[in-house]
Amino acid sequence: MSMMSLLKRLFRAAGEAYLDEKLPASKPRQSASGSRRKTAAKKPASAARKPASQSARRKTGTASHSAKVYSDQSILANPAGMFTPVPQQLRQMRTLSGYNNLDGTRSMESLFYQQGKFMEQYTDDYHEPVQCGRAVPMYYNMKDHELRAYFTWRTLYRQGALPASQNAFLLLYAYEILNLIGFSSAESAYDALGNLLRDYGEQFPSVKKSLLRWMPDFAAYYHLPYRLEDEKEAAEITVLRHSSHSAEKLLLALDTLSKYHIKDSKLYLAEKEKVSELLKAVYQAMLMHYAEQKNQSFSAYLLGEQSRAEHLMFEGAVFCHRSIQADGSYRLSPLCVYHCCKGKWAKETFCSKPHTDRVGALLRTFDAMLREKLNFKGKLKSGELPEGDAEIIRKAIDDWFAEQARKNAPVITLNEAELAEIRKAAEHTTDMLTLPEDEITEAAAPVPEPAAPDEDDEPDDSEIPDLPLSAPAMALLICLATGESYQPLVDAGQMLSVLADEINENLYDSFGDTIIEMQDDGTPVLIEDYLDDVKGMLET
Repeated sequence: MSMMSLLKRLFRAAGEAYLDEKLPASKPRQSASGSRRKTAAKKPASAARKPASQSARRKTGTASHSAKVYSDQSILANPAGMFTPVPQQLRQMRTLSGYNNLDGTRSMESLFYQQGKFMEQYTDDYHEPVQCGRAVPMYYNMKDHELRAYFTWRTLYRQGALPASQNAFLLLYAYEILNLIGFSSAESAYDALGNLLRDYGEQFPSVKKSLLRWMPDFAAYYHLPYRLEDEKEAAEITVLRHSSHSAEKLLLALDTLSKYHIKDSKLYLAEKEKVSELLKAVYQAMLMHYAEQKNQSFSAYLLGEQSRAEHLMFEGAVFCHRSIQADGSYRLSPLCVYHCCKGKWAKETFCSKPHTDRVGALLRTFDAMLREKLNFKGKLKSGELPEGDAEIIRKAIDDWFAEQARKNAPVITLNEAELAEIRKAAEHTTDMLTLPEDEITEAAAPVPEPAAPDEDDEPDDSEIPDLPLSAPAMALLICLATGESYQPLVDAGQMLSVLADEINENLYDSFGDTIIEMQDDGTPVLIEDYLDDVKGMLET
């Protein structure tokens, strides 16, 4: 349509609108045709709905059939003010063809890319309120005022502002980022995707869902390090790599994937560190149980099995494939590997959609059993688990408390002076039990009377602790307390079990318990809880 034709239509529309406003105040012209219309108005409704004849349709709009009264009126002084001029660059954009020089074809994607590159540095200042409801916004299917509103929003956003937006604008900007329109590198475009997600993701859930689907595709397509933006995906990786994460991070990751939220449990809020450590011990026990007894991966049981399927890159977006990707595989994360072969893509995932009910049953059962173990107020019903899993959880909890008791047992420490005194007493006792070589005779010879020892060889009784024990029993007790070898007692023909019974019987009143236990191999062991008390007796 030429400019003159457009002006004529505008003038005609303005004149008709003017006459419509003046018509009620004007006196209608009495004519034969007017009388006929009055007569026709009195006809029944059924007759009025009958289609007009061909001749009547031809006469509609002629002077003889018009009810309007035309009078003198002035031509509008400024017809150009009735519409907003379209910027020249916008008009030039619409003339692009979308022809692809690589394959000699035209496509919607190549047209989008050409128009986007043509407008990538364009700015606008159009602040009229505009609503754009297009599900797949593109430059060619948007009206001029919609495009101007979008480019105005993009201008402000690029300048660092956060102007009010709408789904269509955010999607169109995301399409530009995916095609590197307005970006010099894939790294800067990837940053822009993350910023767009953080700035508008919570306000526009559908856009957030699309961005989370496109970002891993973007990282794989452009071979960039993938940044975790999805908290559930990050939680799955934490569960798989639990050994490299703290107990608290493992608990929060499982909580993210669960229907039962243990982080809101009263027990966890009361003792966060203990509950986290216990849950990690339980998780490790379940891994061993499934691997050894069920020949299955417990992580796969919770998160899903490995799968591989064909994948459509940037599904739902407008993306122009300007080059063919080289064949190969790209490991995006511990969860996902992309494979490209002759332009076709496949996606291999090591975790499908997590089984939130299974994770919830694990956490709920763990919480219930731990409350029972600690006699915590507020009982909880256990979740439904496969046969045998509950027993493994209970055993893991009991083993953890037993290990903590062992670690928290008192540690015996000796200084050099104390150790020297105990060793001196042990050496004295050993000397008393050792026979001189000149007293050893043949078995058939008569045993001579032992010679009286010299005064210098007499032991000092003040160095021997005053305990109701024989010398061999005393020697055994000192050896067990100091860690010295009691082999001389064995060589001398002493029965270690007899000496241990003597010690337990004669010192029972002092300790109220047996202090030496005999192992299955006949080795005597001093109970660690009484080591300090025995040392005190020996020192006095």
